[in-house]
Amino acid sequence: MNAKPPNETYSVTNTNDTPWIVKWRSTSAGRATLLAFPHAGGTASMARRWTDHLPDWCNLWAIQYPGREARFAEMPFSRAEPLADAITAAVIPHLCGPVCFFGHSLGALLAFLVTQRLIAASQPAPRHLIVSGRRAPHLPDPQDPSHGLPEPEFIARLRRLNGTPPEVFHHVGLLDLLLPMLRADFAASETYRYKPGPPLSCPVTVFGGIRDPLTTPDDLRAWAIYAPERTATHMFDGDHFFFRSAEADVLTHVAAIVTRIAAQQ
Repeated sequence: MNAKPPNETYSVTNTNDTPWIVKWRSTSAGRATLLAFPHAGGTASMARRWTDHLPDWCNLWAIQYPGREARFAEMPFSRAEPLADAITAAVIPHLCGPVCFFGHSLGALLAFLVTQRLIAASQPAPRHLIVSGRRAPHLPDPQDPSHGLPEPEFIARLRRLNGTPPEVFHHVGLLDLLLPMLRADFAASETYRYKPGPPLSCPVTVFGGIRDPLTTPDDLRAWAIYAPERTATHMFDGDHFFFRSAEADVLTHVAAIVTRIAAQQ
């Protein structure tokens, strides 16, 4: 989760004509684009520093869900399907050239759903889908839902996931402002029920954390059903938020993928 005050503005010039996409790096010389989908409680700022790890010809964009940062005043979505519908409609005018989707946790589910929707609508779809820290969509969630828990229990779960900066829990006013968005994001993740869709037209790479309490190796390998013979799995040292603790290693793999899709033009 991003712990910055909700009224903070971006430190880069954002010339978007849609609030759904933050373009951390966008160049006319871009040979490929990486589009990041944040986790529950996450923001487009999750990818802010990634430019240092990616080729300088790679555009770096991130989805900004309602209810956070510059979109703080907007109502967050509490269901994954309508959120995926809205993201799909927003990104279609912006997708051109080779694109790779990267989604972590809730973001992995949304990246998958948006990919399916683009294919079903005969729109340009990503050349590669990277899903991180999320069981395959057809697998039921083995954990009890947490989005409706009383506040102390919900906060305790946030602490256990180790994704929220400790100082946030000591800033009561900020935590009170963020809890509705967090509950909505958790609800979107926990209430999703799989519906069959069109087969994926791109390879899938699955990232997992060795000590992630929310996924097992079998959960991750199950993504292969969506792209048989075109699915690879990579495990990294860390817990559910391994993409932070092992950032350099994760982004080395991401950079290799975007380099491959750029070379396929």
